[in-house]
Amino acid sequence: MDITQSAGTVTGRVEASGHGVITDDRLNSEERADEFLLMGLRLAEGIDPRRYAALSGRALDPRRIAILREEGAIVVDPSGRLRVTQAGFPVLDAVVADLAA
Repeated sequence: MDITQSAGTVTGRVEASGHGVITDDRLNSEERADEFLLMGLRLAEGIDPRRYAALSGRALDPRRIAILREEGAIVVDPSGRLRVTQAGFPVLDAVVADLAA
């Protein structure tokens, strides 16, 4: 068996089971909301804080948003969407952690 057919490779898993998924874990609401922040803030369109609240069951802290805005890490557009700035991108994990806290 060559390396492409080994069960330890993505190709091997796809050939053996039809997909490359190793685990299929269910996320709780807090984990889903954290993933939404992490993935959504990487996108140019950012996130809708109402969607975060619907996923997590709580709103983002307006004081934390204000601090991150003052630091230049995020902007809030007229529709209320949060976006990470160029200055905030290198510290995106910290921005997400601060918003999720």
